[in-house]
Formats: sequence, structure tokens, C-alpha cells
Amino acid sequence: MATHVRVLGVDDWAWRKGQRYGTILVDLERHKPIDLLPDREAETLEKWLKAHPGVEIVSRDRAGAYAEGARKGAPDALQVADRFHILCNLTQALQRMLERLGAALRRSQLPEAAPSEDSPSARVTADPVATTTTMPPPGPAKLNQHQQQSQQRRESRKARFEAVRAAYQRGLTQRTIAQELGLSRKTVSRFLQADEFPEQGPRQRRTALAPYREYLERRWAEGCRNASQLWREIQKQGYTGQLGRVKEFVRPWRSQGPKSTRRIRKLPGLRLVAFWLAKPAADRQASEQEWVQIITNDQPEIATAEKLAQVFRDMVKNRKSCDLDAWLKSAETSGIPELNGFAVGIRRDYAAVFAGIEQTWSNGQVEGQVHRLKQLKRQMYGRAGFLLLRRRVLPLCPGVEVGLPRSP
Repeated sequence: MATHVRVLGVDDWAWRKGQRYGTILVDLERHKPIDLLPDREAETLEKWLKAHPGVEIVSRDRAGAYAEGARKGAPDALQVADRFHILCNLTQALQRMLERLGAALRRSQLPEAAPSEDSPSARVTADPVATTTTMPPPGPAKLNQHQQQSQQRRESRKARFEAVRAAYQRGLTQRTIAQELGLSRKTVSRFLQADEFPEQGPRQRRTALAPYREYLERRWAEGCRNASQLWREIQKQGYTGQLGRVKEFVRPWRSQGPKSTRRIRKLPGLRLVAFWLAKPAADRQASEQEWVQIITNDQPEIATAEKLAQVFRDMVKNRKSCDLDAWLKSAETSGIPELNGFAVGIRRDYAAVFAGIEQTWSNGQVEGQVHRLKQLKRQMYGRAGFLLLRRRVLPLCPGVEVGLPRSP
């Protein structure tokens, strides 16, 4: 007979992302996985709970199937919605709002940094020779291989976007569209909610050249276009990277001409901006705070959503469950459809969300067990079935029954 479980953590894991999922069950008091289920259906969890009575608390994400399975399988148990997933749902609502306002947001950009009179950029501009010299207008920049591939991927995403909208207009359901086009239902729903094709912003990649960016920009403004010379100069300042990294770093400046040194930046990906809106102002970097200030000044709707998001995050972080009702009323009367929908979802799962804010239990350690499960699954190169994976994941110790026959 399996060990008695009082506090149960439930989460899903992917056999193949977007297509096939299973469920992992973790004893949160003993910090051990106790069972794997072959799917994430409500009936499967219900049967397991009925076969293992005594569960008093069920910690889960916001999935409706787990809520229903826990309600039917352990009606007396307290369901606790995971705080991390609650905040993720808030960020997703903010992202949907930004996608709806995408046309206006794409015109947002950081203002040009006005160079001071003593800066090298100002001296170069004030040079009478530079001001009187007429430069020929640059021709259209030729796309390199990476840019061509990026353009092709964009066209492919746009074709899928248009196919989803056309199928929906024909009367197909979101589930049917996802099956026919090989997309997840979340992607189909996001495409249908967007007023225009959602562009993807450039990924912000970390680079060892970041501490030397200001110096390189200044030298570039002074007229130094030799990457080898720039590399030798920053080597003396402590840079240990290769010359090729410097060449790659300054390549966009060559194609964009002198304007590249003015650091005009367009709005990054909307998913990242939504994360910034939900992020505490004290934890934002300077550039993040600049972007938030620009879009909130331009769009009062985003300013309202940012204030509500900050209040909600503070409420969850500091366990102010008594403020939940007041926040829901504010979200419902805000006039923002996405936050209104988020509030409706919370009311539907009110008891679990209230307990998630109030209780100390969460799915943090369950996520850790999911990562361990993924590692074991990849070690078997996808060739092992469910029973062998279950054998490897579950601890073979006294008091835990894995339900598999022993080897002779």
C-alpha cells in the first residue's frame, strides 16, 4: 500500500510538447514524487484520489481538469492554486492587451539621446568639414543569410496567422483549427484575439561586450570603423573575447549608417514588455523603466493595467488575501477586456486562488521534480515507455509502491 499523503502537488509534464502530456504527483511534505499518471484528464486524477484517501490539500496550477478531478476525487480537500501560475496568468492577460494595441505600440520608440557639447559625438557633428560634406544617400541594405532566414520565418508565421483567421471565419472551432494546422490551442487563441499580425521583437542576447558598448559607440562616432583597432583597444581595458565577436557587434552599425550610433531603439517583444509591466518598478532596469514610462504615457489603458498589475503582485507576494475582492471589482470596472477576463477566471476558481494567496503551499518543488523527470526521459532518448519512465522517476524505497513486477 502506498504511503499516506496529506499534501499533494499536481502538475503536468510533456511526452511531446503541445501534443501529449502526463501528470506527476508529489508528496509536498516528504519532497518526493509518489506516482505518474499517463495523461492529465480529470477522470484519471479522480480515480487516483479515490484510491488514495486522506489527501487534505491539493496544490495545482490553474488547469480546469485538475480542479475538477480534485473536486470529485477528494471533495473535502482544500485546493490551492499555485502563486507562480496565478502571476503567469496575469502576465498573459497583459500580453493579450498589448497585442490588441499592437498597431499603436509599434510606433513607440526611445527618444534619441542628445549628445552633450563635450561628447565626441557632438564634436564630430560640430566639425565644419563634417557639416559641409555631403554624403550620398545610402542604398537599400542587402540582407545577409541570417536576416533572410528571419524574414522567411516571419512570412511562415504570418501565413499560419492568416490560415487560422480564415479557418475561424469558416466556422471551425479552435480545437479543430489547432488539430488541422498542427498548432497549440494557446497559439490559435492568441492569433484570434489579436487585431493584427503579432510581430516578434528581437531577442535580447547577453554579450560580454555590453560593458564596452558605450566606449565602442563613442569611438565609432569619432570615426573609427576598424573592428580590429576597436578590439585591440578594449582588450587593454580587460575584454577577453575574440575579434569575431567585435566584428559581429558593430556590423549593424555599418548597414544603418551614422544613425546607428544614436541608439534609437524600437519596442521589443510584447511578451517581454508584459513581463516588465507586471514587474515591481524597483526591480526594473533603467531601459525597462523607460519603456514602461513611454507606453504608459502614450496609452492610458496600459497605465491603468500597470497599476492594477502592481497591486495584484503586491497582494500575492505579501499574502493579502483580504484584498482580493476589492481588486477583482477594480479589474472588472477598469474597462480593459483582458483584465476583465482574468478576473472572471479568478472568480471561477475563487476558493483555490484565495487559498493560494493565503497558504504557504505551492508547486515550486513539483516543478523541480518535473525537471528531473525531463532529464530522465531524455536520457532514454524517447525509446522507453511509460512503465520504465515511472520506474526511474519514483523512489524505490519502503512504503512506496510503484505497481510494477519485480525482475526474476
